[in-house]
Amino acid sequence: SWHFLRTTVGYQYESMKRLPSFVEADLKFSSESIGIDLEIQPSYEFDSKRSVLLVQASRGVAHLMGKFATKKDRWLQLVRGCYQLNLPSNPTLGAVRITPTLDLARGQASCLLEATTGSERTKAVLNLEYDNPTLTVVHSLDDRNTIAPEISLYNARILYHWNIALDSGSIKTKVDPTSAVQVTW
Repeated sequence: SWHFLRTTVGYQYESMKRLPSFVEADLKFSSESIGIDLEIQPSYEFDSKRSVLLVQASRGVAHLMGKFATKKDRWLQLVRGCYQLNLPSNPTLGAVRITPTLDLARGQASCLLEATTGSERTKAVLNLEYDNPTLTVVHSLDDRNTIAPEISLYNARILYHWNIALDSGSIKTKVDPTSAVQVTW
């Protein structure tokens, strides 16, 4: 059954004096009998005359998404899937998630592998991104402090992330031992 519809019309007077700049919609359908949700997001840019259609089917955390566009050489632009295997009987490994992506427009494939401990305090993330694959271990020290060392598999560069949750926001720290320390408050 259909349960959500949202539309947006964007308008920039200087670039297009008579027509809107873009129009987009978001439609959501769901089937309780089979437990699948379907989301459809069409959009159109008047200046470039480009149409894009995102279609995603999901069931829980698992989903399959396709991006279609009006482009000279290729209609199908991107395909992404996600599947999570929960392991409730395993005390050390709580869940494993895999998210492969095939970007046909850029000619690149990537895959994200995540494993979370049973306590959900630690997560290992292997990001097999085309340009910069990384391995990250995210660990919650307590309710407020999270650390995440990240190693680039491309050039062995190491980054250290430390996030602190405050009552009125957060402090995010990123340390690159070879060049800089970034602090965002």
